[in-house]
Amino acid sequence: MTQDAAIPVPQEAQAPPPRDYRIATPEGWERIILDSDLWEPVIARVVDKEFRGVDNAPHLKAQMRDMLRAQAAAAKANGGLELYLSLMRLANMPLPGSLVVTFVPPRGDSAPPPLSDLAMQYAAAGENVRMMDFPAGPALRRKWQEAPNPAEQAGNTRPVAHLDIQFQVPGSGAFLLLSFSTPMIELTEALDGLFESIASTLRWVR
Repeated sequence: MTQDAAIPVPQEAQAPPPRDYRIATPEGWERIILDSDLWEPVIARVVDKEFRGVDNAPHLKAQMRDMLRAQAAAAKANGGLELYLSLMRLANMPLPGSLVVTFVPPRGDSAPPPLSDLAMQYAAAGENVRMMDFPAGPALRRKWQEAPNPAEQAGNTRPVAHLDIQFQVPGSGAFLLLSFSTPMIELTEALDGLFESIASTLRWVR
């Protein structure tokens, strides 16, 4: 009498991580690749657009260039890949905003906790978080505010609203973080909708 042997069933191979990503922003946003060899011409173009028609503000233009260089360098140091800046206007009023796309590499060989677990940890600490579904997958949405820092924000004396949308990179232990911010506290609800619509354009490239 023979005993049935357990036949191992091979698990479906996990798809490899995507090789890249794509994201779209509305007209009026400028993209800065976070490479110090590439960002100078774009920063110069952003400053020229912001001061179009203003010929007597060299000090302010230089200050804005320095601020954008510092912002780009800080984002790159934190793993940033790209910086997007809003030059949009509504009724001739600027709608300032920015997006930093950051790659968060895996930490060691252990699998990272699910984003839903991270959301629960943030919520337990009193953070404004929730999970959202996007075409690129589930994401952790975290909203927070930062006190003004005139030395680092070109003289800004207003709080800065932040909206972070974090995705897990498929097939890996890495994350992609979309960090939006704006000093327009009064318009955060409307701008949050814009920021979420930008996040919805994220696509993985295989």
